[in-house]
Parts: sequence; structure tokens; C-alpha cells
Amino acid sequence: MNGERYPLRKLILDDLFVSNKIALLLLAGMIVSAVATIWIIHQTRRLNSENGELILAKQALENEYINLKLEERALDDNVRITSIANRLKMGYITPNQQVIIIENNH
Repeated sequence: MNGERYPLRKLILDDLFVSNKIALLLLAGMIVSAVATIWIIHQTRRLNSENGELILAKQALENEYINLKLEERALDDNVRITSIANRLKMGYITPNQQVIIIENNH
């Protein structure tokens, strides 16, 4: 041995890029596929989460709509009753007209 060193780094790079182009292309394709898979999974989870939030918001809006319809009906009934009472010339009861009945259960 005369102390001569082989250019090991150059030999490995030449072997990788010149002799194994197909293996290098397959490795690159595998990395691109893995990154694409991770990105698609991330997007799917984000969209599922957003979908869940939108479903909850829709349910809250439907509940609010139902409550508003009930309130509208209740107010409509009060207006209708007041209108009929006014036509019949009915009025509010004064404290003097009120009678309180107390029942004793002995």
C-alpha cells in the first residue's frame, strides 16, 4: 500500500447518478408520493373539521329559527287576543276588581 486514497465520495455519487438512474427516479417518486399523501390527509382532516363546525353552526341556526318562529307565534297570539278584546270593549282588570279566594283544607 502506497498511501493512495480512492475518491470514495466521487465513486458513490457516480454510482448513484450514472449507474442507478432508475433507482434514483423511483426514490424521488416515492418521496413525492409520501409528501402528497401527507398533504392530502392533512387537507382531508381540515375539511372534516370544518364540515363538523359548519354542521354545528347549521344546527344552532335551525334552533334559533325554531325559537324565533315560536316567539313570533306567541306574539301574534297576544296581538290577536288584544285586538279581539278591543273589539269586544274589554279592558284590563284593576286591583279593585280582583278577588282572591283562599281555600282551607281542614
